[in-house]
Amino acid sequence: MEKLKVFFEPLLFVLSFFWIFSFYFCFYPSFFNINFWSKVNFVSTFFFLTAVLVLISLLEGTHFKKTIFLLIFFLILFLISFFKIFSFSFLLTLILSLFFMFFLWLITLIYGISFLNYRNLNAIYFLIVLGIFIVFNVIFYFLIVNNFLNEKQIFLGPILSFLLIVWSIFTLKSSFFEIKFFLTQIGIVIFLALFSFLFTSLTDNFSKILTFFSLLLFLILSWQFEKNIFFETKRKKEIEKILKEQKELLEAKEQFILSIQHHLRTPLGPIREYLNRILQGFYGNLDNPVIKKRLVEVKKLADDVYYLVEQLIEIQRYKTKRDSIKLEKCQIEEIIESVVNELLSSAQEKGLYLEYEKIPLPSLEIDRKKIKEAIFNLVDNAIKYTRTGGVKIKNKIENKKLKIEISDTGIGMEKEEIEKFLKGTLFERGIEAKKMYGSGKGIGLSLAIQFVEAHGGKIFAKSEGFGKGTTFWIELPLK
Repeated sequence: MEKLKVFFEPLLFVLSFFWIFSFYFCFYPSFFNINFWSKVNFVSTFFFLTAVLVLISLLEGTHFKKTIFLLIFFLILFLISFFKIFSFSFLLTLILSLFFMFFLWLITLIYGISFLNYRNLNAIYFLIVLGIFIVFNVIFYFLIVNNFLNEKQIFLGPILSFLLIVWSIFTLKSSFFEIKFFLTQIGIVIFLALFSFLFTSLTDNFSKILTFFSLLLFLILSWQFEKNIFFETKRKKEIEKILKEQKELLEAKEQFILSIQHHLRTPLGPIREYLNRILQGFYGNLDNPVIKKRLVEVKKLADDVYYLVEQLIEIQRYKTKRDSIKLEKCQIEEIIESVVNELLSSAQEKGLYLEYEKIPLPSLEIDRKKIKEAIFNLVDNAIKYTRTGGVKIKNKIENKKLKIEISDTGIGMEKEEIEKFLKGTLFERGIEAKKMYGSGKGIGLSLAIQFVEAHGGKIFAKSEGFGKGTTFWIELPLK
């Protein structure tokens, strides 16, 4: 396919060259008479538009049957017309040639727009430039030459036609192309034609030199302008490509995490259930204490994995807007007391204190389960990353907002780490945290942030640095 494209592009250039000069010699014959050149132009019209059709088909790459049908149509039309033009006059042959030129170009344009479907805008712009090329030649030779130009300016026709063909092929081969790039080129071509007309109209040498250098300056500035637009377009395409890749990567990640629900959570359910039944003696007594101990450990590991999967799925549901909060009136101090009771044994095992300074609070409309999990995760993290001392929980109402303060005497964090954590990034943990608790996943804080923000609240954190403890605040609006 690519080899055919490489072959047809220079062939198109050669055929356009024959068409341009055969059309020119129809008005200003040389070497042969007018009748000969009109017939050469007629033949080159069919070959030129056939090459254009094949090239467009190669760019489209799928509708070859339709292309073959059009080629057969072009051939039949050519054969029917070819044997009749020998009896036609020069002018009638030329008019017929222009009619077929426009007619076949229009068919090719409709074909291109229909099947390229704007996937390859370069090819459509290329066909538009060819349309400009046809219209220019008709206007130039039938209108401008007789009314506005002298004999010295007639050569502008082939030169400008040649430039239009070069422009069309450049349009086709350009890697990055947009409508503003195309419109800018149209403006440059128009100004170039006007400069050329002005240059050939002048008689004194000084004016010609001035016009020439003005034209040179215009070309330099135009080149720089086109270059800037090209690189701007290129950068835009590269940014769009990067954004598209990031979006696809994000979607793949989200799909992967959601697929965990089926591939991990589903089999974990029966595994945990069977382990429960075995430990409860449903299938018989466990006489060997070593086996029972190992089964308890396996059950704990299965539970840990199950809860980890649940947390991942929960986060992803919120990010993809597939989950919602279920509001109910709750006493926040009761939820905190419940968390403290559940985690007190973990703190005592490490020789830490876990204190809650309870004060009476108004009831709040919240999702009890999710707010409890948010508080639980923050308190659990505080215990995990504290070696000596302990964890203290306080409440206060400030500016029509409830603030839950969770402070510890643990390893602390740097300001840069806090900023990262509060973005809710998954699997993000501090350097000291990784050293102290290597198996942590960094999911608890991310989940807490998602749940609190779903209630219109925020989580804040503050630390004086490593080894100086950390304080987290959960802020919830009073409704």
